[in-house]
Amino acid sequence: MQFGFMSSVCPPLTLAELIDKAKQYDYKHLELRVEWDHGHGVELDSTQRQLREARAQFVDSGIDLSCIATGVRFIDPDAPKRTEQVELLKRYIEFAATMGAANIRIFGDRVPSTPVEVSQTLDWEADGIRECDGLAGDAGVALCLETHGNLIGSYVAETLHRAEAQNTYVNWHAAHHVRHGEPVDVAYVHLRGKVRHAHVNFGDEGPMPDTERDSLTLLAEDGYNGFISIEVINPPDSDAVLKRHAELYNTL
Repeated sequence: MQFGFMSSVCPPLTLAELIDKAKQYDYKHLELRVEWDHGHGVELDSTQRQLREARAQFVDSGIDLSCIATGVRFIDPDAPKRTEQVELLKRYIEFAATMGAANIRIFGDRVPSTPVEVSQTLDWEADGIRECDGLAGDAGVALCLETHGNLIGSYVAETLHRAEAQNTYVNWHAAHHVRHGEPVDVAYVHLRGKVRHAHVNFGDEGPMPDTERDSLTLLAEDGYNGFISIEVINPPDSDAVLKRHAELYNTL
């Protein structure tokens, strides 16, 4: 497994500074959160020259660009708004390919409460994925639907099944579905073999939380060699977060 962190851990830092932090704490990759005006400056409105220069920084550093973390989701009841999101993701696919990113994170929550509404929401999400899945494959980029909010593991797996996805996988953030009543081992029955990216948050003190330890152990036992990314959003002390997570990760 390859351990790294999201730019959300250090929002003000430039790309060069993020790369320096990764090297300082021996992280292997970075995940860039776009749309939040982070200091890395790598966004859809960046020029082609800016993107080439940013990509060169990754190549020269030996740090991988694991993921472009977007806020794209296809669950709005308004069809034109879903179409806008499809077109936005198509732009992000080209953007990620230019940057040499391995993955693009997308969302599919919030899911309604009744079975009929849940099924409709999963259909909408699957439709959007289906429209972009082939384009992503052609670009050499994988889409990763996150277990986020109440989009639990079984819903993510069902969405990928309905989409008949060939280039869309799972961004596994176990803490979300655990909070919504789906244990790690139950979720992994649905997600096994589909995970391509994962998010973790080890908290501020004490040992590694059971949710993170259990999910990472399951991945390791299956020989997972993909990306694990710290998601701690705008902490007061980013260095403390990076130091703590590196130390705890090494206890696995």
